[in-house]
Amino acid sequence: MKFGELLKYQRPNLVISERHDAWLQANDSAVYSAKAIAFAKQQMEALSTPVDRRGKLSASSLGDCPRQQMFTFMGMPQLTRTAQNVQQLQNGVFLHLRWQMAGLTEGWMTEAEVPITNSELRLRGTMDGISYADTLVEIKSISPHGYSSVAKFGVKEEHRFQVGTYLEASGMERASVVYENKANQEYVEYMVEMDEELHASVTERAGEVWGHADSKTLPEPLSKCIDRDGWQYRFCPYRHQCLRLKSWEDAEETRDADRS
Repeated sequence: MKFGELLKYQRPNLVISERHDAWLQANDSAVYSAKAIAFAKQQMEALSTPVDRRGKLSASSLGDCPRQQMFTFMGMPQLTRTAQNVQQLQNGVFLHLRWQMAGLTEGWMTEAEVPITNSELRLRGTMDGISYADTLVEIKSISPHGYSSVAKFGVKEEHRFQVGTYLEASGMERASVVYENKANQEYVEYMVEMDEELHASVTERAGEVWGHADSKTLPEPLSKCIDRDGWQYRFCPYRHQCLRLKSWEDAEETRDADRS
């Protein structure tokens, strides 16, 4: 057994890894169950309808830049993605589908693409799946550099916050987070448990973000974005207009002018 595999199996309470590896080794031609194939067909049909995120706050994005969330909530125009960006997004879609089909076939995943709604926090979202052990399943594709980091240090803080939001919204207690290296398909699994600190962080952020939406105010830009620095600025779909918009009214005028 390779050192990486040994390290993976030494992590306590893992739900997916051992069963998923065994299934892969026994199914190198990827024979899927009828349940998995029906799910894939359903997902392909769903892709024909764009998701409208206006007027909604997604549980998956609660840990992102609050200002970016407000722009999405308002339906602000976004930068046109490059062909490479679109390829990356499509790879992510099909990576998720591959894992979900495998999980539904082997049985370590009992449900996939599970919608969640929390009226108290006014959040909604979709979990990648639920495991046989009643853990939330979250699947992440990640760059080689990012994979090296999570392999050493564990779940990224923004992803811990994201699954914490799903746990809070669903009432579940634990999450299985799987990272797959985009370069070589190596993967690692971690467990995240809901605790008081995570609960407090999620509740506070939901209140903060909805406070801006209800009062129609824009949060301040992130400090690195003001300097036009950092990955959050480089990958922000609103970076072309964010810093010049001083108020909610400014944003509304920009949005309405783009639609006319």
